[in-house]
This record gives sequence, C-alpha cells and structure tokens, in this order.
Amino acid sequence: MAEVVVIGLGLIGGSLARDLRRVGHRVTACGRDAAKLAPAIELGIVDAVADDWAPALAIADVVVLGVPVGSLRELYARIRPHLPATAVVTDVGSTKASVVRDVAAACGGRLPTQFVPGHPIAGTEQSGFAASVEGLFAGRTVVLTPTADTDPAATARVAALWQEVGARVLELTPERHDAALALTSHLPQMLAYTLMEQFADAGDDALAQLIGSGFRGMTRLAGSDPVMWRDVALANRAQLSLALRRYMERLGELAAAVDAGDGKRLEKLFGAAQAAHRRLPPV
Repeated sequence: MAEVVVIGLGLIGGSLARDLRRVGHRVTACGRDAAKLAPAIELGIVDAVADDWAPALAIADVVVLGVPVGSLRELYARIRPHLPATAVVTDVGSTKASVVRDVAAACGGRLPTQFVPGHPIAGTEQSGFAASVEGLFAGRTVVLTPTADTDPAATARVAALWQEVGARVLELTPERHDAALALTSHLPQMLAYTLMEQFADAGDDALAQLIGSGFRGMTRLAGSDPVMWRDVALANRAQLSLALRRYMERLGELAAAVDAGDGKRLEKLFGAAQAAHRRLPPV
C-alpha cells in the first residue's frame, strides 16, 4: 500500500483517487479549502482531507498534482520543502513542455529527479470531485514524458500506478506530446468554444429547438472549465497557434468550394475526411 497525496481533487484527481483506493492505496486530498473537500470522504473518493499539507506530504510515497498547468510553478515551490527524498511526484496536466519548465524553475532551474510529468488521455467536460467516476482510466492511454533528469525508477513507479488502475502507459518527449495534443485535444476544445459562441451570438431563441445530436456532440466540450483551458491554451500556444492556422487554411479551402458551388471539390474533401475517420482505432 502506498500513501498517495492528491493536490487538486477535480475530475481527474478525484477519479484517480477512487481507483487508487479501490486497488488498496491510501489517499489524502489537499486543496485550497479543506472544508469544501470534506464531502469527498463520505463519497468514498479519498480516505482523508488534510487541513495542514505539511504532515500529509511528509509521509507521502506519491504526490499527484491535479491543478491547472498555470498553477504548477507556484504549487511546486510551496510543496517542495515538505517532500520526502523518496516521494515521487507527478502531474496530470494537458501540456508537458510548460510543466517541465515551470517545475524546473520552481527548483532553481533543474527538474527534480523524482518528478515524472504525466497526462491521462481521459476525462469529460465536467469538473470537480463530485463528477469523478470509478474506472475512468481503464483501457485509456496515459502519457509520461520523463526528461534526461528524471530517475527511471521514478518513471517506473508512476507507470506502475497507472497500470494498476487499468491504463496503458506511453512514453513521449514533452515536445512530441504537446504537438500531438494540440491537434487531438486542444484544437477540438477551441473549436467547440468558438462554435458555441457563434450560436450564442446569433441571438435567436428559436435555434435552441433546432439543435440535434450533431450540434450537441460538436459543442459538448464547451462545457469544460474555462480557467483550465485558458491555462492550456497559453501553455501550449506555439503548437496550438500552428494547429489553428492550419485549420483556418482548410476552412478557407472549404469556404472557397462552397462559394464556387464546386460539388466535386466538396465531395472530394468530405470523402477524404470520411476515409480518415474510418481508419481511426476503436475506443
């Protein structure tokens, strides 16, 4: 049994806490307001909630940072004095190069050997520990992005923890992770927000009665936490900006075909997309 401390008991942190307890670990939650986290004990999400972080961190085997990526530098500076030398620390943020930079900056310029950057490719548009679910990571991919400074033994411990809750572990460099996620996660999030804003700007109350499953599916992500996604967009802005510009180029091509009434071009574009979609692996 490991002593696990989760700082930031949101959807991901709460779901991981549930699963870690299920497989036999003891989980303590830390957050800005311990009183607000107290119901997580009754819900069976964690074993304990710490009012004072220092004692909980002092006995931790693993610390999971579940806060927005923009908060990690400040958070790591706060917890660093209380971490045992043997404790492994990981995060669940959607960007990795920025996390590596910020944690290294909090530690005088070098990434701690016991820090293993991580990102579970799982979740929903919901937020908060009340939205957490057991089994969220079963069969899902978790990306770990250790650097040259990371102790391989620390990486192995974090990988084993994720595997215990049913996840598949993949190792990438932080840069490769961020380039890939800009396309597969961050860009879709921006598109959902933009489509929802366009709908709202139309100002036609009757439109709500004309929404089908396609629109709901396309805009589901617009229900996500704006603070978290603000931080993600800024943290991965170079790769996200590139993805957005490439998408706008494709939209421009589509708009030109529509303007010209070019049915053959439209069918070709749609057919290529359909073929690519059919090649996607099953969920």
